Amino acid sequence: MALPHMHPTTSETLTLLVEITRSLHDERPLAVRLQTLFTLLRTTADYRDARLTCWGQAYSAQEQFFSSEDRAIPWDDALMMRIAQNSQAEQRGPDSRGIVYFGAPVRWVDQTWGVFEIRFDDYFPTHVQELALAIIPQLAAAIANEQHRQQHASIIIHSNASVIADPHLSEPQALLLTALGRQLDAPLNLNSLLPLLLRWALDTTRAEAGAICLVDHRHGELVTQVYEGYFVTPDLQNHGRPRWSWNVGLAGQVARSGRAMLVRDITQDPSTRVSGTGIRAELASPISEGGQTLAVLVLDSPRPAAFGESELAFVTALCDRAAQPLRRALVYQESLENSTQLEQVFTGLPTGLALLDVNGYVLRANPSWGQIWGLPIQESRTPFHVPLDLIDALLPRLNEPMHITEFCARGQQSLDEEHTTAIRLKNPTQELRVLSLPSRDSQGVLTGRLWVVSDVTREREVDRLKDEFVSIVSHELRTPLTSILGYTELLLAREFDPADRRQFVQTVYDQATHLSVLVEDLLGISRLDAGKVKLNRWVVAPRQIITELTNQLNAQIERHRVVIRMGESLPPVYIDRDKVKQILFNLLTNAIKYSPEGGEIELRVHDADKGKDLPPDHPRGRWIVISVRDQGIGISREDLERIWKRFYRVDNTNTRRIGGTGLGLSITRSLVELHGGRIWAESKLGEGSVFTFTLPFATDAIVRE
Repeated sequence: MALPHMHPTTSETLTLLVEITRSLHDERPLAVRLQTLFTLLRTTADYRDARLTCWGQAYSAQEQFFSSEDRAIPWDDALMMRIAQNSQAEQRGPDSRGIVYFGAPVRWVDQTWGVFEIRFDDYFPTHVQELALAIIPQLAAAIANEQHRQQHASIIIHSNASVIADPHLSEPQALLLTALGRQLDAPLNLNSLLPLLLRWALDTTRAEAGAICLVDHRHGELVTQVYEGYFVTPDLQNHGRPRWSWNVGLAGQVARSGRAMLVRDITQDPSTRVSGTGIRAELASPISEGGQTLAVLVLDSPRPAAFGESELAFVTALCDRAAQPLRRALVYQESLENSTQLEQVFTGLPTGLALLDVNGYVLRANPSWGQIWGLPIQESRTPFHVPLDLIDALLPRLNEPMHITEFCARGQQSLDEEHTTAIRLKNPTQELRVLSLPSRDSQGVLTGRLWVVSDVTREREVDRLKDEFVSIVSHELRTPLTSILGYTELLLAREFDPADRRQFVQTVYDQATHLSVLVEDLLGISRLDAGKVKLNRWVVAPRQIITELTNQLNAQIERHRVVIRMGESLPPVYIDRDKVKQILFNLLTNAIKYSPEGGEIELRVHDADKGKDLPPDHPRGRWIVISVRDQGIGISREDLERIWKRFYRVDNTNTRRIGGTGLGLSITRSLVELHGGRIWAESKLGEGSVFTFTLPFATDAIVRE
């Protein structure tokens, strides 16, 4: 035996090649000839182990493995399949275990017949690679000749390296299997493969019904993929793919045991009896690969003894032949499902995602990317350059155009670092948070950046409202509490004459009332947010509500003159009396507060003149219009649209002096809209404001409900 690091002479190599060629083409079984090959190779180099994986039309869909010996270190089947698919030899190592690997495809007449692999410890002799490449054509010819020798056999069933003929198969069945094998060699997905197998099984065995079920080993269940000949109720059809426990029925027994089973009359077999189905004979065979049952093919017939040994042999051989194509189809299906799920996540995320190459061009982006930036569809598609095209598209809305350029420059300077920034847009106002992450390929090489863009405008508004809430509420609470504590401390400290004591108590009462209103506003806005405010509606005359409310406000009116103008014979409205009084109270008290110099406050109630007095987007129907006009400080055009926001208060000297929480108008608007109406405002600085809202006529509102 030659030492591993000593190369034989050219004449020795030629002699060995002749001997290997002669042994590969003699009359012995292929498995024996291959064992001779492995023995002869060891005379020229002490390799660790070797393997030949072969397939072809003469073999089942499972690869046939012929190996020199087993040293308990598994082979890389994925690497072997890649060599076969790429039709290129590969050499690797030494790996962490010191193993050197060489693999080469066995090709002849433009067809790949297998893969030859050999492994060494620490060192790979170059002459062995040359010898392996020289014998590969001989290996291909030997496998092809073996196929030709077997092509007229009735059927072959492989077990490791053995080839056994099945006497139960007829010649037509064997020819059918050969024809089917050619179809199975083509790449088929799950939806093409399983119906093909079921149709061949039904046609050949003359079964009236059949199904193929995948085996879910994790849950111990069978999942029906395809079926034919069974009556299926509409609710089961809509249910998708039926599942049931593998502890039920003959198919479940086959799934658990991995063995084909035939029951000539299930009414005589208690373990497989199914009541009310009309089935008498049943045949089930596993489709197994690598010792694991992947699926079960089930055939049923109402005829007792419909299946015999011939049908069982054919179905078993069919399932053996389908094992490897099914494994390929399952792997492809899993990859397809994973890809589909990832695509759904990618396209459905409300966060904008864009993958950029090293030059800043967008390779791929989800729909939210363009939507968040507000880009037209054609501009959000590739090719699109960040930042050039992005800045060009957003220039009218950018407060700081150079900010995006600087952010991109930081990403280019440090590709392997994360960067984040905030970008503010105007018209409309938006605040975006951009996270830039390094992207890498499958080899870990930096390929560009991944931009994650989130619209945080709402979050920032919530933060602003929270800060505003804390600021306003703390101020509004502190002022009356200071008064209450101060006056009560004076009252407790010493005695006062009755007039002063009464004035102090009145001040404490007024401030406590102010606190009560503040708390009630906070509770009201909370109930409105939670949807817990319900209307207790009644048919009410508008004049009655106005009279009750003006009597209540008489105590607050000192320097103002309230003028009420109501139309004649106003129809009743369908309202919650207390809620409408709260709406009017808020508007009238606002008119009083924001008219510090006094003046006239007009409360006008009239019937909408066929909708002429209503805004264009107002709901249809008959409405009464109620407006409150004052001669106060007024509101600027910029602030007019924002006064309905919670905690918003116009920021000027007068409003700061007057105070308030900024909740009244927000609550008022919500209560009006609960009634189905609308509220709007008109104002000019220094000339006063008009607040107008609508309420439905009683007949129209009741009909709508």
